[in-house]
Amino acid sequence: MTSPSAAQISALFDALEAETPVGPGAVRRRLQSAVTLDVFAEVRFPEGEWAVLIDSSEHLDDRDLVLANGLTCSVQAGNVEIVAQPSTDRGVFSALLADLLGHLASTSAAPAATVTRRIATWQRMLGRGLGQVLGPEERAGLFGELLVLRDIVVHALAGNAVASWTGPRGGAKDFLWGDWGLETKTTVSRQRFPRCRIHGEEQLGTGSLTTLLLTHQTLRRDSTGLSLPDLIDELREHRGLTGQLSELEDALLEAGWVESHRRHYEDERWILAGRRFYRVEDGFPRIVSSMLPAGVSGVSYNLDLRLCGPFQVDEATARDLLGYETSRLGEEHLVRE
Repeated sequence: MTSPSAAQISALFDALEAETPVGPGAVRRRLQSAVTLDVFAEVRFPEGEWAVLIDSSEHLDDRDLVLANGLTCSVQAGNVEIVAQPSTDRGVFSALLADLLGHLASTSAAPAATVTRRIATWQRMLGRGLGQVLGPEERAGLFGELLVLRDIVVHALAGNAVASWTGPRGGAKDFLWGDWGLETKTTVSRQRFPRCRIHGEEQLGTGSLTTLLLTHQTLRRDSTGLSLPDLIDELREHRGLTGQLSELEDALLEAGWVESHRRHYEDERWILAGRRFYRVEDGFPRIVSSMLPAGVSGVSYNLDLRLCGPFQVDEATARDLLGYETSRLGEEHLVRE
């Protein structure tokens, strides 16, 4: 069963809103789902609230969540209610509902519990200021992290590759596992050695890590390259990520990927024009917490990669440092220059 798109959901609520009752009350429509749950769309008058109600007999912990300004979720006695006030961004609400219905369509066991977990993931994503269509820098950044996941990390960690992708969960580094960390910076630039932005004194801090690598990638727009949706679909089918798809979907959402927005990204295609690795160690140009006076934190700065040449390592060395497995789990499809 094909779940409705965000646009179709928005149109449905607009139609319900047009059916204004004579007095206070609500207009409700049942939504189709692929599981044995009753799912309803509801517009409440005179408040003008949009609501989704999911009736379930599953045992769920009662909770109240604030997802965003004017967007709340309540779980009571196994039933889930999501309410959007008139001040809520209705595009975000429609995208949220489309995502939840898509999850229900692919779920067979404990669907209500699956929905509540997905709502919690939405809460974390919206809490990071995401949820709208990603901007140019955000798109390039996500594309770059997914390239590194596909080309590097999945070969180093196999069954733990997605778990190591800590950036979407607010980690100081994009990838972290055991005694190594990997930070990825991606730019769309013609400069051979552009500057990259370092966010916070912890991003290049080694702490107890024995290995920290900074990866800089340069993308070039090209009609023969991959789009962000192409790359995400490829990862969903990657045999090296078998058994990690649920984790991958949650990580993608926390990174700002909303499936109903994919049409906004389909015409933008990139080629990987360059990738460089730098080993972050003593002497590497950076700001770490030990350098800062008491009371100073959250420092961001530009790093000029022209000054990092002595710390550059080739890709083979980088793979060795990360424990790269020599067996190939997948092929790269980006054309390189």
